[in-house]
Amino acid sequence: MTWSIGISTGACTDLPITAVVEALRDSGARGLELGTPPRHFSPWEASQVTALASSLTRAALHAVSIHAPFGGLLDLADPNPQHRHATVGAILVAARALKSLGGHVVVVHPSDRLREPADIEARLHDCVQSLVPLTAACDREGLVLALESPLPHLVGGRPDEFAWILQHAPPRLRVCLDTGHVALAGWWRRFMDVSAGRLVHVHANDNHGRFDDHLPLGEGTIDWAAIASSLTDADFDGWVMLELRRPDGDIGPYFRRAHAHALALLGRGVQPGTDVAHPA
Repeated sequence: MTWSIGISTGACTDLPITAVVEALRDSGARGLELGTPPRHFSPWEASQVTALASSLTRAALHAVSIHAPFGGLLDLADPNPQHRHATVGAILVAARALKSLGGHVVVVHPSDRLREPADIEARLHDCVQSLVPLTAACDREGLVLALESPLPHLVGGRPDEFAWILQHAPPRLRVCLDTGHVALAGWWRRFMDVSAGRLVHVHANDNHGRFDDHLPLGEGTIDWAAIASSLTDADFDGWVMLELRRPDGDIGPYFRRAHAHALALLGRGVQPGTDVAHPA
């Protein structure tokens, strides 16, 4: 079993996605996760989706996944049902854009609300209420919905809370683990256990244990040998997407180095120039 190492475009929120795709052409990666920040890529705009399709073809890159819109009123655990309904709608727009581009994994956050113990049960319940129709809709489209492990101070960010969501959500819901998020509380192994049988996608980035720094692999304190070993033990054969912060300089060389370092540290990714696998 092998996994593939790709790159998220979402680091470059101030650049149009087509410009980022061109810069990533020589990174060594062959698969991308599409970010959806407002100034970066709008899946609502048919012209942007068409332009992105052309850019991907020219660069010989594959759209594997999309990080669906989130934040503000777009929150699956929002107490207002109208806001949750709008969130589900926005995610489905992104999902259909990804499908038109040939991708298959739709990544969503359980919530970006701060944990408040007094109402955590209600927020988890609201999240599940949103995930039920969303999972079904993605399934009908032939897409995989993957729930991302949140930062530890957010709703769903503790292993027991994430496990509760998975227990009550539809069985077809899958998981995206974020190495940076779970490392901040030392919970990688616990989240791996919680996600057993559902892990299809990984967001990979490093940090120094205090903030969600989104550093290239090897520039922080995360034990990447342990990460690789646990993925091997889980027979993981999906995509590891480098979800990194925006560099100060030229993004092309930055992502080329980051991809090479990830290959060296994780060791089992698809090598540059090799045909990529597209896990179901």
